[in-house]
Amino acid sequence: MRILLFVPSYNDTASAHRLSKKILENEHVERALIVDDSDDPESVEFSRSIEDREIDVVRRARSGKWSAWRLALARSLDYDGLVEVDSDVDVGDPDTLISSLDGYDVVTAYQDFAIPPRRAFFSRRIAEIYRSMHRGLRGASKFNMGGQVIALSRRAASMLTERGFFEEPVLADDHVICLASRLLGLRCTTVDCGLRIRLPSRLSEWMRYRSRHRGTIRWAEEYVASKIGGRRRIVKISKRDYNTTRSFFLRSLLRPFHPLNPLILAFFGVCSLLPLEDRFEWSMLRSTKIGQFTILPLFYRFL
Repeated sequence: MRILLFVPSYNDTASAHRLSKKILENEHVERALIVDDSDDPESVEFSRSIEDREIDVVRRARSGKWSAWRLALARSLDYDGLVEVDSDVDVGDPDTLISSLDGYDVVTAYQDFAIPPRRAFFSRRIAEIYRSMHRGLRGASKFNMGGQVIALSRRAASMLTERGFFEEPVLADDHVICLASRLLGLRCTTVDCGLRIRLPSRLSEWMRYRSRHRGTIRWAEEYVASKIGGRRRIVKISKRDYNTTRSFFLRSLLRPFHPLNPLILAFFGVCSLLPLEDRFEWSMLRSTKIGQFTILPLFYRFL
């Protein structure tokens, strides 16, 4: 099995390089592709300094993660599989993730979370709730619809490419891939590969973190439907996934009781309504396939 590793990076090139070197130790991973959209001088300089025969670095002006996916999918067709890992996470056991492609077309990862320091008491409590929620979802063996790690078989990459995914700006790329894969009948699973996420430690960062996802699930549903049809089934799959996740979130929020819980619930509600995330303009999506719905000309900034 020959695997291409894909690491999109924005001002995190040193971490992307370190992560690539670690995962390249797996015997099946032949090459790594770092797509670097950095504009920070230090990251740009580090990117230019990378000289490794196993790592290809594509340096470019900031173009969005969706277009990095398009590039990676095209290159992956010469391999048996594609593994995408965000540059700002830790993967303790990449071998488990990669070996799962023997039996599945789409593999995502259960998440664990680093808890912020005690002085960041509000963010710390949110992180504790997230950790409890995701451990509950893992215990229920729920398929994680997206996240910071996605592995695709050659079959999955080919089907997404043939249907024109990522030919235009895309929100929630991970959710789009998982929704499309479920609709296409691909074999999907989620594994524990030691994925560890660093969550925000400041309230302002949490506000952007939450508001960034405002409306993206509905947008993903419409986008997938525009590519392969089956809107009613897509909405059913997505709604079931959302309701399950929400149930585990509320369970983690309410038990055990904590004096910050009511404030956190109110905070999440406000962040889901207000456009607090910094944004930048993209061209309006234009396609006869998606003419039945409106795409906002402003898209959330990828961090």
